[in-house]
Amino acid sequence: MQKVLKNPFVPAEIWDEEEVTVNEGDEEKKVDAKRYYVRYIVGESDETKFVDGGKDEAESVHEKTIYAAPSIHKLAGEPFHYDKNSVMTISGDGDPDDIKRLNRVDACSDHEKVEVAFESSGVECCAMSKEDADKKKIPVQYLAGYILGRSDGVFKVALSKTVLDDGTSYYENIHMIPEDVIRSWSCIE
Repeated sequence: MQKVLKNPFVPAEIWDEEEVTVNEGDEEKKVDAKRYYVRYIVGESDETKFVDGGKDEAESVHEKTIYAAPSIHKLAGEPFHYDKNSVMTISGDGDPDDIKRLNRVDACSDHEKVEVAFESSGVECCAMSKEDADKKKIPVQYLAGYILGRSDGVFKVALSKTVLDDGTSYYENIHMIPEDVIRSWSCIE
């Protein structure tokens, strides 16, 4: 595996409470669960909004918004970028409690979360002329998520998981990445 440029965006685990339907025999049952996502923080803003509080003056409400993207792309000679249509926003008072910023760890074993940098021919980037497109190389995509395993020359990484109250986990947005296109990987915690 070759070394690639370090992704400048910080990975984070984001979660929310939800209710899901599960099958128990012939019966469907609603249960409480937590849904977790691993995303890259691509922006933050502090906003002040004014609301009518029923008084003579408008009251101000301070809100922090965090913007998070599921993957980052890097084309040779160009800056890092991401698909702005896939960015999720999380807003709340102060720093939201449902976000944990993660650190990259080079030496690790049996970590649940990983970041993988791989050559991804399927990455769409931007508008360009036919000549410019012909000159482009295959971009590197940075993806962080839950490692499901490494077998038969394939990395299996999920971008989100749902954990039921009984501890059962279900994984979603699963990426199957051939090991021969992986440029680097590290654990995140």
